[in-house]
Formats: sequence, structure tokens, C-alpha cells
Amino acid sequence: MRKITFLILLAGFIFQVNAQDSLKTDTLKKVKKLFLNGYLKDMQSFIIIKKQDMIYDNLVHNRLNFKWIPSNSFKVALEMRNRFYYGNLLTLLPEYGSTFEEDKGIVKLSKNFIDKGSFVLNSTIDRAYVDYTKNKFQVTLGRQRINWGQTFVWNPNDIFNTYSYFDFDYEEKPGSDAARFQYYTSATAKAEFTIKEDNNKKVTAAALYKLNKWNYDFQFLGGVYSSDDYVIGAGWAGQIAQGGFRGEASYFHSRNNFADSIGIFVSSVGYDYTFKNSLMVQTEVLYNSNPKTNNLFSFNLTNQFLISAKNPFLSGFSYFASLSYPFTPLINASLSGIYNPENKMYFIIPNITVSLKDNLDLSLIVQSYQMYDTKTTTPSINMIFLRLKWSF
Repeated sequence: MRKITFLILLAGFIFQVNAQDSLKTDTLKKVKKLFLNGYLKDMQSFIIIKKQDMIYDNLVHNRLNFKWIPSNSFKVALEMRNRFYYGNLLTLLPEYGSTFEEDKGIVKLSKNFIDKGSFVLNSTIDRAYVDYTKNKFQVTLGRQRINWGQTFVWNPNDIFNTYSYFDFDYEEKPGSDAARFQYYTSATAKAEFTIKEDNNKKVTAAALYKLNKWNYDFQFLGGVYSSDDYVIGAGWAGQIAQGGFRGEASYFHSRNNFADSIGIFVSSVGYDYTFKNSLMVQTEVLYNSNPKTNNLFSFNLTNQFLISAKNPFLSGFSYFASLSYPFTPLINASLSGIYNPENKMYFIIPNITVSLKDNLDLSLIVQSYQMYDTKTTTPSINMIFLRLKWSF
């Protein structure tokens, strides 16, 4: 499948070049467009663990997004992130540097060019695709973002590329090596089939149908998840009382032990409302029947490569709430919280962002993880991030 995928991508590029050569020169000048944007960020981090020394590190993060749109039908994208990370966390956890090279794609497109123990320089290509649109049909081949999620924090329908809410510095979210076929049956409805393979040769293949009814967007999906499970799911997005109301649910059942095994059900429901004074309230509830995370928490829950649509967070019910308010046009603040009663754990996440210029922002983010069970030996963890971001 890897060879086939690359042959398809290569054929797509060759076809585009030949197609453009056949156009008249004056037409080509009108439609050829090349775009580049991105950002440069510097983020200082402090990790405070009870009864331990403070851990500090720094991340310089650069992103480059290249897009070539030679015609109304074709689009080619190549996007990458470059990260230079240094600090004493690498000294305390020597294996941490290797996590920068983690890549679930068919081909490994993440490389540590320097890994010297106390600092790491990494480059990762997380988008590399060709997109073709003709009338009601659209096909996208390569590494791409496939967003089937409807809710904000947890996404049981996002079976191709789950992301971590805690990984706030990765706004673009991960992609998948996939072939995606979409057919728009109307202005508000489409049918879709997508297939991907990961680095362990696990295949996820599913179909989705999306439509609008009663001013709500509904979707229904079904297929095979990571070669091991059958999956069915549904989601919706609409409004109640002038606020956003959305939700999604997926059910996973083992293919190998279909008769003897018990399936896993994951569902999230959210509501958000913005008052006239611009105060925004957001809530979300997750139910996760997967027992694997009972009485367990670690930094793995913040790692996008170790969570999944089948197991997005701690078991049982989890509750999310957030308040966001723009104090001035240049200053925005929010306070978020997550509570999981089954594991006796809660999270507090304040955030304030100041716009220094049109393309320059300064942010202070805190992530505080606490256990309120006095019998537990798990220490509280407080992470403080100070980030300066320049966009271009």
C-alpha cells in the first residue's frame, strides 16, 4: 500500500504539470498562485511538581505552510513544523527527545537533526497532499487533516487523527496518510469514503454521510478502526436557545472476538453560548466506557500519539467548562476546568493573551493537574507557559 500511495501522489504531480503545460500562457498567468504563510513562536515552560525541583525548558517553534493552486480544480500543499527544544527536562528524561520523532504515518516524515541530550532540533512534515475537485467530486491524496469531530474537547468521531486538548501549541492538529473521496450530493449534504494506513500497517477505513435537517448538521459513519474494531458513530451540530449545541458518539467492537467481547462506547456532548457583552460560556461532557485508564493519569494523556477516538481521556464521565472574555480588543482571557470524579482528578487551565501588534501575540497559559484523594501518592503538577508568537 505504501508503494501504491506514492505512485498515486507522483502521478498526481505529473498530471498537474502536464495539464498546466497544455494551457495557454495568458490563462496560466491568471490561475497560477503560490502561497506561503506560517509563524515563529518562542515558549518558555516551567513544570512544578510537588516536593520536587522545578523543571524548565524552552521551545522555539517555526511553521511553514506552502500551497500551490495552479487552477480552480487543483491544490497542492506542503506544510512543516521545525522545533528547537532545550532545557533540563531532556536531562531528566533522556528518552524524551526521541518523542519528537514520533510519526504514525506510512512514511516517517519527522527527523531529529540534532539530539544532544540537553537540546533537540526536529523537523516534521505534517501535511503533504494533492487535492482535485471536479463538479461535485473531490479527492485528496497524501498526508492531510481529516476532521470528522463535532465537539470541542473530545472527539469520538475523529477516528483518523485524534488530537489532545492539552497540546494547545499545536493549533493545526495532526494529519493522516490517507486517500479521501468526497461527493457533494447537494449544497448541504455529502457522502465520503476515507482510508488510511499507519506505521504499524493498521488500516482505518470508513464511510460518512452528512446532511442538514431542521437547521442541524447530522452525520453518520461506519467502518473498520485500526484493523482491530468495527466502528459506527453519529454526530450533530446546531443551536438551542441561540447557543451552539453539538455532540458525537462512537461504538467500537472487536472484529476478532465479535461474539464474546464487549464493545466500547464513547460519547461527548457540548453547549456554548455568547452573551451580549461578549462573555462566552462553553461546556462539554464526555463518557468513556474504556476501562484501560481507570485510576491512571500521566503525561501520556496529553500526548496526541497515545490517545485515540476509542480512548480519548480518563474512564467514566469527565466534565469540561470554560469562560472566555475579551477585556479589551487587544486582551482576551479564559478560565477552563476539567473534572473526572471517578479518578478524583481535576484540571484548572487559565489563559490570557495580549495582542501586541496585528501579527504579534503574547500568551500566558497555566495547566494545573490536581488529585483531591488524600490517599493517593500521585503528586500535583503545575505547568506554566509563556509564549510569544509572530505570524506571517
